[in-house]
Amino acid sequence: MADETNLQLESAHSTLLNIIEKSGNLHKDLKKDFVDLVSTLKYIFVNLKNSAREQMTKMSILEDEVKKAKAELQEHRTVNLSAREPSTREGSGKTPVAGVKQVQP
Repeated sequence: MADETNLQLESAHSTLLNIIEKSGNLHKDLKKDFVDLVSTLKYIFVNLKNSAREQMTKMSILEDEVKKAKAELQEHRTVNLSAREPSTREGSGKTPVAGVKQVQP
């Protein structure tokens, strides 16, 4: 798609320059103004295209960082949950309290 856009931009640029060159009745200073205008427009479009490419690259990098952060967060949650699970004694489901003697029925 970017290649197609680039080809269209180049084609439009060439077409405008050809029209300017074929217009023999234009004054030289007006012709120069048109050529400068077309060159400026091409410069702007190229900069916009490059800026869009840079933004897409930045977004891709940030998306990768978010994926890594989510994976790390999930890993930490899993580790923390398994560390918090109380160890049960004889299936009672309750953890012994320090200093309290457990009486078995």
